[in-house]
Amino acid sequence: MNAFFRVTLNKFKLIASLIAIGHFLCSPADVSAAPAITGVAGIVGNGETITITGTGFGSTGPTIVVFDDFERGSNGTTLSSVQRAAQVGFWDNLSTMGPLYPTYSNTYAHSGSLSMKSDWSDNGAQEGGRLVQATLDSVTQVYFSWWQYLPTNRVVPGTSGGAGANWKLYWLYRQPWPNDDFVSVILTNTLPVTVGGSGLFLTGFADDSQDGRIDINNQSGSTVTAFSKGQWHRFEAYYVAGGTSGSLTLWELNSTQSRRQLGTNSGKTTDFGGTWDKLHFPGYGRGDNNSQTYYDDIYVATGTGARARVEIGNSSIYSNCTNLAVITPTSWSSNSITATVRQGGFAAGFPAYLFVIDSTGAASAGYPVTIGSGGPAPAPAAVSPPSGLRIVTN
Repeated sequence: MNAFFRVTLNKFKLIASLIAIGHFLCSPADVSAAPAITGVAGIVGNGETITITGTGFGSTGPTIVVFDDFERGSNGTTLSSVQRAAQVGFWDNLSTMGPLYPTYSNTYAHSGSLSMKSDWSDNGAQEGGRLVQATLDSVTQVYFSWWQYLPTNRVVPGTSGGAGANWKLYWLYRQPWPNDDFVSVILTNTLPVTVGGSGLFLTGFADDSQDGRIDINNQSGSTVTAFSKGQWHRFEAYYVAGGTSGSLTLWELNSTQSRRQLGTNSGKTTDFGGTWDKLHFPGYGRGDNNSQTYYDDIYVATGTGARARVEIGNSSIYSNCTNLAVITPTSWSSNSITATVRQGGFAAGFPAYLFVIDSTGAASAGYPVTIGSGGPAPAPAAVSPPSGLRIVTN
């Protein structure tokens, strides 16, 4: 064999080896594929049942504790004087909080015609109360999202009083309170908060802060929020319990701010072996004669699949969405999900995208749908030519 052919053969062997190595490194056993949607059956309309097919959804779905768009109530009635049914699950009886109850309200709503109103001026502007409570049943992982609203002519609770603004957006804890408790809190009426280091928007431990629990208050960029008055705003939070390996993460979006992570941290979130069993919305507010706050579309899920979910968005890329509506699965497998549609802030006839997010937080590409109808028409099935026929000519 001459030198030319020997060199050429060696080049082919090298290329073949590189291809084999690349195939090995990128084999399915070594790479976790993001979810992919291949089809949607059913009408993507509020309350309708759809079935989503695809790959990579993961075998573990969420345990949904509660979802509420507050459409089951009537304007002006109280939410928490007795146990109240939500669209999924229920809010606990908070009769001991009376008479500081939130109410169903049609003044502002993110979806439908009703939301939950906390009027911090009622009953002599007493502090606290005006909240709903979900029981979590001693969990170690919890994901929750909610929409909130503060009218332009109102203030953050406490602003008008001598103690100052203090609005805890939620309160997560283990009984007896305040064990292993965490909040996100706004401590200013100057919105949006643009200076994170000022400590005016905080996420982390609250009253039980004696033994080194983590927060995301001091990380660069983590404490700045786009929340402002007169605009519905969605927050999401994900907590993992642990004495050394716990974590917390917070995200946000609104109509002018695409979905973004505000901060994350890992470390101690609970005492060793600790769990969480209560979650409040809102967590707390100081009494104020000029403050009313509103919540809508609250979703709470737990378990190892707490982050696994299905959402409707207004962009084909999940992180580019400025509007999202979480819908509620009733069955979940790695290639099929059945769910009840929650239309959120999307109008009928609106083009949108469906997403599946797995238990690691990885999101699929958006699958195009139309609110009130369905996805794109399926490709026509291949038709085999007829057999056993002959052409007769005269």
